[in-house]
Amino acid sequence: MIQFEHIQNILKESNIDGWLLIDFRGSNSIAWDLLSIPSTTHCTRRWAVLIPKEGKVKKLVHAIEPFTLGHIQAQEIIYAGYDQWQSELQAFVKECPHIAIEYSPLCAIPTASKVDAGTVELLRSYGADIQSSADLLQQVSAVWTSEQIEENVSFTAPMLGTIMHETMDIIRKSIIKYGHADEFTIQQFVLQRFKDNKLFTYSAPIIAKDINAASPHYAPDENHSSTIEKDTTVLIDMWATPLHGHGTYSDITWMCHTGNNPSELHKEIFSVLADARDSGISLIENRLNSGMPIAGYEVDDAVRNHIKNKGYGEYFVHRTGHSITTETHGAGANMDNFETHDMRLIIPKTSFSIEPGIYIHNQIGMRTEIDILILEDGKPIITGMIPQKNIELLF
Repeated sequence: MIQFEHIQNILKESNIDGWLLIDFRGSNSIAWDLLSIPSTTHCTRRWAVLIPKEGKVKKLVHAIEPFTLGHIQAQEIIYAGYDQWQSELQAFVKECPHIAIEYSPLCAIPTASKVDAGTVELLRSYGADIQSSADLLQQVSAVWTSEQIEENVSFTAPMLGTIMHETMDIIRKSIIKYGHADEFTIQQFVLQRFKDNKLFTYSAPIIAKDINAASPHYAPDENHSSTIEKDTTVLIDMWATPLHGHGTYSDITWMCHTGNNPSELHKEIFSVLADARDSGISLIENRLNSGMPIAGYEVDDAVRNHIKNKGYGEYFVHRTGHSITTETHGAGANMDNFETHDMRLIIPKTSFSIEPGIYIHNQIGMRTEIDILILEDGKPIITGMIPQKNIELLF
């Protein structure tokens, strides 16, 4: 059920007159998700929903497709022609001049930018004071329930940690028995352990030997997989959520070595990554435990600057972390001032990853990843395993 009352309370607290959701043929995926519109809905015409901070919610639908928003309890307004569409939008702006839409200034946050430039121009021509809905979206879609927090902390995150250790152990046993392990076979082992423990993932985990891990999103499949020999550094990245479909994800990355003495370069790189990760964790803890705000971009800066100062900045080619919700990449603040400029504040009952990586083409890729959860009182905790301090030695 769509919680319009909850959204209206957030609008009041944010001093925003209303939230205007506009779509054309599925252009605004945020609006579809927020309004729980089935993906199979036949939708060929523009529609809009106005959620004012007070008063009735209104839906504007085309005369030939009023059923598009038939499941939404709101005052229905029917339009047919372009002039009428414009007239009704103008009335919406008159009612709510300070309005939020799926727009991001200078497209700083692309995931929050769904409304086309022409519509933005049109609304502004009516006098609209437009604000990005990114902060609203985080409060509506990225905040965990108390039940989700309890389940993630007591089951999902610890279980993922257990499976991570089992995975490293099966790599070790395979090398002892056969002289090598196979990336794809290990990946399938992880998927089976997810199934055994009633966990779900939307895509298979990453099992990547040193040179393959230099491609950050490399993953083996049945037609493309490498053998893992003795004295090889291996990246393992896995993410999962409870199978029942209402829980939240955990997402972790661990590094191991199929020997007892990684190269000095590998040890140095991991040390840089672990210290960079910890600098981000410390910044978050210091700010939030002191009751001070912190934005996603600031965490990225802290982590990235450490890696730059150690001479590896050019090899860190992605953001520091992403929002985690019932999806692996959620609608909350990302730890990012590299791929985007995420100025959203980190808020209570949300979660995100911290996962710096260094990727040297045709040589080695390494990453360390942990999840942070902000409790209801604003205090941060690390879920699951204690952050990895050194490369795990399997022999």
